[in-house]
Amino acid sequence: MNEKILKTVDFQKILQKLSSHGSTSLGKERAEQLRPCVSLVEVKNRLQATDEAYLVERLKGSVPFGGIRDIKGAVHRARIGGILNAAELLDIANTLNGGRRLKKFLLAIAENHSIGLLKGLCSNLSEHKALEDDILSCIDDQAEIMDNASVDLSRIRKELKTGESKVRERLDQMIRTPSIQKMLQDNLITIRNDRYVIPVKQEYRASFGGIIHDQSASGATVFIEPEAIVTLNNKLRELKMKEEREIEKVLQILTSKVEEAADLLVANVEILAELDFIFAKAGLAQEMKATLPIMNDRGFIKLKKGRHPLISGNPVPL
Repeated sequence: MNEKILKTVDFQKILQKLSSHGSTSLGKERAEQLRPCVSLVEVKNRLQATDEAYLVERLKGSVPFGGIRDIKGAVHRARIGGILNAAELLDIANTLNGGRRLKKFLLAIAENHSIGLLKGLCSNLSEHKALEDDILSCIDDQAEIMDNASVDLSRIRKELKTGESKVRERLDQMIRTPSIQKMLQDNLITIRNDRYVIPVKQEYRASFGGIIHDQSASGATVFIEPEAIVTLNNKLRELKMKEEREIEKVLQILTSKVEEAADLLVANVEILAELDFIFAKAGLAQEMKATLPIMNDRGFIKLKKGRHPLISGNPVPL
């Protein structure tokens, strides 16, 4: 198709309206890349799919595309040996969950209504419930690794909580001591460079003792790690490093499972993109009050009360 012709008929503006009806970035991207088709069979299939989606929306209202993300980049990184982060893995689990819910939704409608093309598409969605469950058993809704992601991680975090309580208890005793209170800018415990510290007035920095980790913008306060808790802070640092290594092991195991399912995951994304694209067309058809055209390959065009789709208000039909 001649790009100049597409520009003349404002085709790109139509695609922008179409894209706005997409529920996911996948469908929006596919809508923006749409080009006219010259195959009558393909055109009829596309129109039938849109008509089926129009029927579904008329019967059920909104279609459940929630949770579906573009996970192609994450799957590719898993394929080439990268370790996925918790957010990427959560997106994969949510996309699997979203695809499963969408499949169940459409198959239920297909039992009583003729939506053969949509049924065929969603039937090809792989569910991968085991992978979804594995990810969600380790990563919470905030993309944080949960304590029970591994036995070692659970143990390390318990030790961390115990160690942090000891440090806070020791510091709390110090800041309640009258002789120390007079040297403090505030009676509080804070953290600098992953070390527990207390805010000491600048004039007492030499007499207080300990390691200086930071100072306030004005210079009136220095944040000191008292000598009495250096050993405890060191222990916490060691536990933090162990925690990071254990989290990396969990992420590596989950990434390996994603790699094993990579081909099917990518296939799922393509199907979900197509389904969202089809329902975006149905949404635009509803907005425009469009009707299903009868197509032919004999060069006949008959428009009844044709209106430019971009003119608002009540344009005079041709």
